[in-house]
Amino acid sequence: MPPATDRGEGPASYLAVVLLVGLLVGALVVANVPVSVTAGIKAAVCKVVSDSRCDTPEEAGGGSGAASDGRRGISAAPRDSGKKDDGNCWSWAHWACSAVDGLRLGTGGVIKDAWDGVTFVGCLAHICSHDGFKSNWSGIGALFTTDPRDTAKTIWDESTKPIRDDWNNGHKVRAVFRAVPTVLGTVFGGKGLTKLKHLKSKKPDPPRPPDPPDVIARRAGEAARRGDVDAADQALADAERHLRELSELRVNDPARVSFGEMSRARAAAREARRAAKDARIRKILLQTPMGRRANDILNRYNVEVVYRSRGGTEYYHDSNRVMMSTSRGGSTPEEELLPENALTPEEQAVDLVHEAAHVEYDHTGKSAAISLPRDKFVDGLLKEEAEGVARQVEMTYELRAHGARVDVTDMEDVYSRGYNRAVGQAERRGETLTDEERRRIGRKGAVEALEQAFRSGRFRTSSTNEPYPEYYGKQWDNANGWSTP
Repeated sequence: MPPATDRGEGPASYLAVVLLVGLLVGALVVANVPVSVTAGIKAAVCKVVSDSRCDTPEEAGGGSGAASDGRRGISAAPRDSGKKDDGNCWSWAHWACSAVDGLRLGTGGVIKDAWDGVTFVGCLAHICSHDGFKSNWSGIGALFTTDPRDTAKTIWDESTKPIRDDWNNGHKVRAVFRAVPTVLGTVFGGKGLTKLKHLKSKKPDPPRPPDPPDVIARRAGEAARRGDVDAADQALADAERHLRELSELRVNDPARVSFGEMSRARAAAREARRAAKDARIRKILLQTPMGRRANDILNRYNVEVVYRSRGGTEYYHDSNRVMMSTSRGGSTPEEELLPENALTPEEQAVDLVHEAAHVEYDHTGKSAAISLPRDKFVDGLLKEEAEGVARQVEMTYELRAHGARVDVTDMEDVYSRGYNRAVGQAERRGETLTDEERRRIGRKGAVEALEQAFRSGRFRTSSTNEPYPEYYGKQWDNANGWSTP
């Protein structure tokens, strides 16, 4: 006789098992049990009532049963060994004995859980040992400090452990029938509360201490250098919050906040505001080749860029600082502040490219030295100014290619006329120009045309509204002790 199995015989037995599957699946759905568990139970019953192989959930997912060459592994699913569960069952009735044994164990587990629930609640009132009292209240507290998903997993794992052990040890039928009272106890009883003691309370992470003011200022400056607007804004928010907290603390208790602390906090907030503005302009620079070149120059020589509402745009080599005007100017200081005279961010980026040219000339020794004769000093700075405007115009062309709207200026008109005139003259001489030669000759003509426009006094400075030859001549006079009669 072949070994006894957990397979029933006859239509009546088959019908009984099908009804049992429906009951279990319905109860498990009501209890919000994961689909993987219901699939496992159905697979177990399938093994009981059918000769054909039934995939377990692991096999259906191709997990541990996958062969090394990528194909599905073929391995026999574990079955009940045929051993009697309680020692009082004939081999031909082993299936029924397993079912009864499962119901008996499951019902006993429900009764035990009910009693555990009573003792759990009693222990909350200290009607138990001191260790039990602390353990149970710790479980309650863990509800508020543990991820709900971890809570549900802990309760489920603890509640279903005996069933899973039966299943893994080959007692499939007993596991299925043991699940019936367990599910009913979960739906209608207090199962789960007593499992809270197994939760591990998680302490929330302590808040990160605020950065010191100098660190916040450094973060803001670094964000500006790389055009990171979000990081600069975050540094600004941190600096302003720190200043606000210190101010409130000083109002309530002046002795707790020193004058030095307040000064450092104000300086950090001021630097963060400057950096937040600068980051927005640097972000525009990084969109084009000419802009990236300018940004690299400013970063290489650690130039500070400060934005102001009036006073023009200028590079100060003594302080290594660029003062950027956010206004295109006006006939009076009041007109200069009118909204219609405000420069767009793109226009400010174009101006910053111009000033970066002055920075490069100064730091590489190409700028005219004040020790030169007056005419050579002025001539050298007019050439430098023309180069700066040429880069400014080229930045304008690149921004327009990226879809930005930048108005045409008189300087751009001079650049364009000089460029086209130089190329036209070369072509009339019969020269055959490559694209590279055309750009080189055209740009050289554009810079010469701009230099001539500066020399003639057509363009004036944004800071003093003087013709450039007069402006640079005064610089030489002041540095060499000359005075105007």
